[in-house]
Amino acid sequence: MAKKDQKVETIFDAQAVYTKTELFVDKNRKKLAIGIGGVALVFLGVFAFQYLYSKPKQEKAANDMWRLQQYMEIDSTEWALNGDGEYEGLQTVIDNYGGTPSSKLAHYYLGVIHRDKAEYQVALDHFKEADFDDEAVGIIAMSNVGDMYIELDNFEEGASWLEKAARKAMGADSKEYLGPQYLMKAARVYVELGNNDKAKGLFKEIKDLAMSSSPEYQDATKWLARLSVK
Repeated sequence: MAKKDQKVETIFDAQAVYTKTELFVDKNRKKLAIGIGGVALVFLGVFAFQYLYSKPKQEKAANDMWRLQQYMEIDSTEWALNGDGEYEGLQTVIDNYGGTPSSKLAHYYLGVIHRDKAEYQVALDHFKEADFDDEAVGIIAMSNVGDMYIELDNFEEGASWLEKAARKAMGADSKEYLGPQYLMKAARVYVELGNNDKAKGLFKEIKDLAMSSSPEYQDATKWLARLSVK
């Protein structure tokens, strides 16, 4: 009897598979060429968009925003709004460069301008379009959304956004500074709404988070004492 390993049944015929592959390629050469060409076109399209359109567009927007930020810092809001002849204004940045980081920053600054004019609904709409993922602007933008809701008498939504801002701040470098501030604002709104349990929870959290010498820690201690006798 021959040994088992001398009569191994063929379960994978490499030559047969190779021949079938050749036949498939020959039969479908045109379709395959179109498919490969399509992938190449997609790649080239993405490359062209990123480097010939998107990147220059973002650079132009960033260049305009650099000048507009300077105008905001020196309270030249008219030039920030409308531009100075060389650089475009905030609304134009939004219209022309929508979706870029610069357009989201322009929304934030327009929110500030309309907030200072007491145009709270317009300010709210702009703040909500700001870049919440940006650690430098996102935290303040969230808190401003909360403030605008409160100005519009939507206290529940306002408190919710202030708490969101506090949570975001607590995951950033501003943990011990902005976190307690926004928690305090949210807690006081909850007091106004009569939601004392929620308020007390936030006041206790402030005491755990803030330095004992901070105004927020001392205010939280006073509020907890007041609410404990109610």
